[in-house]
Amino acid sequence: MANKAKEPKKGSDKKPNWFVRRWQSFKSWTHEMKVELKKVHWPNRSELIRACLAVLVCVLVIGVFVWVLDGVAAAVINALLHLFKG
Repeated sequence: MANKAKEPKKGSDKKPNWFVRRWQSFKSWTHEMKVELKKVHWPNRSELIRACLAVLVCVLVIGVFVWVLDGVAAAVINALLHLFKG
């Protein structure tokens, strides 16, 4: 008597259709996204301006550095070509 197998309830072995599962997945994703976005530290105007200026300065410095290296490399290559060209 104690070994009686439980009979499954009628209709409980069915899983929701594809559209219902996708909708539930989408609702879960949007909820998690809202929770995570509430944790984000959004910068105020002065922090944003300072960060943008820092990025612009870095881009300019790296750009000038690459420009100078390109000029040096071009000069070296031209010198080598004229040297071996004769």
